[in-house]
Amino acid sequence: MKQVLIVLYPGVAAGQVCGMQDYFRFCNDLARFQSPELTEPLYQVRLVDIEQKSSHQAGALQFQCSPWQLEQADLLLLPGSYAHHPTELAVVLQRFRQHPLLQQAHQLAIPIAASCNGSFALAATGLLDGKAATTCWFLADQFRQLFPKVTLLVDDKVCQQDLLYTAGATKAYVQLCLALTQRHFGNRFSQQMAKIMLTDPQCSSQTPYLSLPQLSAHPDDKVFQIQQFLRKNLARELELADIAAHVSLTPRTLLRRFKQHTGDTPMAYLQKLRIEKAKQLLESSLKPIEQLLPEIGYEDLSSFRKLFQQYTSLTPKAYRERFYLAEA
Repeated sequence: MKQVLIVLYPGVAAGQVCGMQDYFRFCNDLARFQSPELTEPLYQVRLVDIEQKSSHQAGALQFQCSPWQLEQADLLLLPGSYAHHPTELAVVLQRFRQHPLLQQAHQLAIPIAASCNGSFALAATGLLDGKAATTCWFLADQFRQLFPKVTLLVDDKVCQQDLLYTAGATKAYVQLCLALTQRHFGNRFSQQMAKIMLTDPQCSSQTPYLSLPQLSAHPDDKVFQIQQFLRKNLARELELADIAAHVSLTPRTLLRRFKQHTGDTPMAYLQKLRIEKAKQLLESSLKPIEQLLPEIGYEDLSSFRKLFQQYTSLTPKAYRERFYLAEA
């Protein structure tokens, strides 16, 4: 029997806590159905509070919490939270920064898994420094700024390195739990759980769902000016020198400064903006794809298809079939 500790903290997303509990209960039910002779469940789930309190209030729900007892634990789970604004995330990070119990769990070789923006809490412990991780796609820029020592693989739904697991946005916690079940009880059982959870185990990427954040004032004024310029000139053929001249920077300074704050070169960011525009057009229009190209700065249909698939893991046709908004 695997002992699972779900860590609760102020602002934790109650839906993810309950969803994780339900997942492991479904695992136990499936195991009993397949092997009625089983005398104990596959998983025992206990809730623990980050401040070691005996109960935790999350909105209208009150959870009863157990002592940590790390010597009996086989897995620690950090659900995501409702914190998205920088000031809210700062409060979460303060609670987890170099947290001794999580440090001790890692020293005891207990796997620690974080879902959604729970990855911020895990990164705050310092355990992810020098390692790869993923997070919810819409907080990727904040994650990069806060944790420059972590290699962010935002396209991945689940990322694992050195007994540390992270998962992407919101419902990616189901994919995370499936990966952990596969580790514990093998591919076959995990595949059966994926069917019960109506989850495609082959869908391992957040890429089709990614979209660039809405334009808002970046703390670096020059970076914000560059982002505005690129958005307004999607259809133009731009060179790095054009962008540098617009913001009165040398190309070398422009590259360094922009990549430091966004994780992308200006030209790579422009490609993402163009793909984002293409996604919007495919969601709202049934025009032939070649007729959309001039609006997004492309001329060659074949090259566009390859680039679109590189960024979204789907062909333009497949993307339209999945996301077209009929009411548009």
